Amino acid sequence: MTDADHGWISTSIVADSVDTAKRRLIESVPDGVKRRLVGPYNRVLTVKANREYRNRQRTLPSRTPVSDAPDHVVCVVVDALRADAVRATDSPFLSDRLHDDVVTPAPWTFPAVSSLVTGTYPHEHGSIRQSDDSDTGSTDLVIPPKLPSDRETVTDVFGSAGYDTYGGFSFHMPFFAIGGRFRTNTVYDKAPAETVFDDFRHWLGETVPDRTFSYLHLGDLHEPVDPPASYWDRYDVDSEIPNISTWDFTDTADPGPEGERYRDHRRQLYRAALAYVDDQLDQLHADLTRRLDGHVALLVTSDHGEAFWEHTGFDAAHFEDSRPAYCVDHGGTPYESLTRVPLAVDGIDLESGDGGLASLIDIGPTLLDVVGLSDALATTGDSLRTGVPPDRIALVESARYGYEKKAAYLDEWKLVVSQGDDESVGFSLPDEAPTTLPGDVERRLTEALPAWPDGEHADARVSGMAQQRLEDLGYV
Repeated sequence: MTDADHGWISTSIVADSVDTAKRRLIESVPDGVKRRLVGPYNRVLTVKANREYRNRQRTLPSRTPVSDAPDHVVCVVVDALRADAVRATDSPFLSDRLHDDVVTPAPWTFPAVSSLVTGTYPHEHGSIRQSDDSDTGSTDLVIPPKLPSDRETVTDVFGSAGYDTYGGFSFHMPFFAIGGRFRTNTVYDKAPAETVFDDFRHWLGETVPDRTFSYLHLGDLHEPVDPPASYWDRYDVDSEIPNISTWDFTDTADPGPEGERYRDHRRQLYRAALAYVDDQLDQLHADLTRRLDGHVALLVTSDHGEAFWEHTGFDAAHFEDSRPAYCVDHGGTPYESLTRVPLAVDGIDLESGDGGLASLIDIGPTLLDVVGLSDALATTGDSLRTGVPPDRIALVESARYGYEKKAAYLDEWKLVVSQGDDESVGFSLPDEAPTTLPGDVERRLTEALPAWPDGEHADARVSGMAQQRLEDLGYV
């Protein structure tokens, strides 16, 4: 080992010791004090993120969008919105603009949004769980590595093409993943859609830029779910039910009458929150159309869905969940309730046809194609303006809870594999019925699965302040 190696190790040990000391100091602060410090904490985070973006933009080449590119591109991600929840009764705005559903590459936020902005799968961009330990995420809050600062994303490309970029994050997890990828970053402790949209409107009013790209991440469907009172009333949700805004009665297939009542009202509360988000989207769209000059392109999707006990008994029998919470919430086994998310567009023409299964990794290439910058990034995904190959195998990976679980799709078949659970289960779609796959299909899907995490690299630990914020959102 060289002297330089010894020096690097010494520096690393000192840095680790400093980080440990800072963590212990923050963890010693009472929770109530931490919550009062959230405002200053968020301001520090956003100042750092804005500086990170400016520094990276200085290194990027100047790009020119096509002459008929939209002047304003708005991408809204409604966290935890499953595809089959978008119905005219609850979400007419989204329903009217629904193009199709797509498969997310990961069943929780951090790796999923990293895929959205890179157009690549988690195993390709690296923001993926690093260990296959079964208790990952259950008691100690760790997150995957953030995208390297020198890794260019869709948002960076828009910035280098003259678009003023804005990122609004209703809570911290998506910000931890892709914060710093926008000229102006805004993060909240857990803000409703109205607040996120109002601050976005204020930003537009202050800057009046000729071209804008905006990413707005909403958390209204994410635990704790608490839409305005009128939406509770509209859907007749009993607010007196214990823990109704969070998750409860999650570890049994047969919870009894009280548990079934909880589940019924929890589903209704989800519908109520979606109705609220849909109304806010409708208002935002009307405001943008009225206030902004030029072509406005709007794309709405989700990072992952939300499970509501669809396969509770099957899940408990086949896969370990470190919470335990079988087929509920998100981050677990990649059932359709988690992997299928909606895609709605306004002002964007997309290909409709019999192509392959679309994925969230196609969103980035699609947005770049809209402005004529398809060649700016190397992506695995394809533009949905031209369609995806009919023989594509779509992938899902990076479960948050229990052992790593991966899924592969081809036509009407799906394979879910967990090495830690020693399970390989085939499903026929769209009913998602467990079945024996045709031999050639099983072989192709198995061969398409990426490598399992080996623990060679460490997941990242979050600070005491950040852990408090994420614990309040049900992450541990």
